[in-house]
Amino acid sequence: MLGRFDYERPTNLAEAVRLFAETPSAAILAGGTDLLVELRSGRHAPRLLVDVKRVDGLRRLDVGPRGDLTIGAAVSLNELLEHAATRWSFPGLAQAAASIATYQLRNRATVTGNLCNASPAADLAPALLVLGAAVGVAGPRGARVIPVAEFFAGVKRTTLRRGEIATEVRIPAPEPELRSAFLKQQRLRGHDLAVANVAGALAPSTGTLRLAFGSCAPTPILLAPIETKGMSAVAVGAAAAAATLAAASPISDVRASAEYRRAVLPVLVRRVVAELLGGGAT
Repeated sequence: MLGRFDYERPTNLAEAVRLFAETPSAAILAGGTDLLVELRSGRHAPRLLVDVKRVDGLRRLDVGPRGDLTIGAAVSLNELLEHAATRWSFPGLAQAAASIATYQLRNRATVTGNLCNASPAADLAPALLVLGAAVGVAGPRGARVIPVAEFFAGVKRTTLRRGEIATEVRIPAPEPELRSAFLKQQRLRGHDLAVANVAGALAPSTGTLRLAFGSCAPTPILLAPIETKGMSAVAVGAAAAAATLAAASPISDVRASAEYRRAVLPVLVRRVVAELLGGGAT
């Protein structure tokens, strides 16, 4: 049973913000892949569902003149995956999106929903962190932009203020020849939440490597940039693995023990580094 609640389907953002802000226990419905599970289990019992799938502008998916990418809050993961600019310019993001659930669920699941759920295991979070992405937000006090690096406040908690709605994800134009990659370890063959996940982005022109990981701390973690000039891929991998383990604080749960996560995380990091650096010196 889903319980009893009111349902509104606004067509403009101002009305969506008003409805959401005026009802203390309202919930936003975009993809609904997590929300509907919580409704059925009784973990979440909102008085109002605000369906934003028809809000003007939230289905936006386009590339700016400099190559920046804007992903509206109602854009599904499959729409993102089918977008040529995603696969060409941001392959790590495409790999992360493709790792989530099944094709059918990706027809519903959204990028902003994956972030707003604020799971430590969110697969899109590390991929967006290394790309320097930000979340566009609208609320009673106007619009603002939150870097993804500042978006997570804890397990299932974000820095969204009361009444604010995430409207889009913005990815800045990539550096020339930017390389990105994503890897995930999961409990089951097929589709499952991550035991650990790692994303990386390398700017060959500067040799700067950005790495982020998830499912091994209360929030996804972005590491300090690593300068790879003059270092072999093996040396970079070792340094990156050490930095990752120093930042990790995994727990044991139904998917894996903390010890297993600590063992598998540096393996994923070294593999991502080797993929980005091509196994040679830089």
